[in-house]
Amino acid sequence: MNTLKISVCLALLSRTICMAQYAPLGAITSWADGYVVTTENDTIRGKVRVSTMVNDAPASVVVRTGDDKKTTFKGDKLRLVAQNIPGFAYATGAIPRERGQVVFERVPNPRKGGKTALLERLSHPGKITLYFDANGWKKHSEYTFGNFTIGTNPRDLSFVAVKDQTNARIVKKGTIDDEHEALFGDCPAFVKQFPAATRRDWNRFGEIVAAYNQTCVVGTALN
Repeated sequence: MNTLKISVCLALLSRTICMAQYAPLGAITSWADGYVVTTENDTIRGKVRVSTMVNDAPASVVVRTGDDKKTTFKGDKLRLVAQNIPGFAYATGAIPRERGQVVFERVPNPRKGGKTALLERLSHPGKITLYFDANGWKKHSEYTFGNFTIGTNPRDLSFVAVKDQTNARIVKKGTIDDEHEALFGDCPAFVKQFPAATRRDWNRFGEIVAAYNQTCVVGTALN
């Protein structure tokens, strides 16, 4: 795997479920258009390549700017890494066209006692944003096809759900009902429409979060 690491849902999962679960794509290890934002809030644009990974997160990133100057950044010095998905990656049909970038963002990680880490962002930014919980995903089998690494059935997955950019929680199928109040309870308009969540709602958890963000931030004010 030298160019693009990507996890897609095949075989036992339908395309609808796959997209609903916001499957991670992984960092692009060849040159791709993009930019990085440092912890000092400097933005550097150019060709971006993730050179090393630790626990599915960038450990070092190289940026080549227009003057062909290359600068290497350690992962702990970056607040955000964004890479444009190359056109050939859409050929499988597994990546929706509206997903134009792979983005890693520094957010609190509950698995590290709330310390911040670069995690792959899986949903649109909002009051609640979903990130890849690398330690919570289990692939039953995996094989390489061309430039892609394909997980055939990543059913046992979990998310890092970050609310208001500060409160991070691990959410998985077995705890979705327990997390319902903590995540959505501050918006009566949403709770009225969706008063509870069960394991059967897991396959559309991403859509539930998107509906909450729309209802409670854009549409109906929090009250």
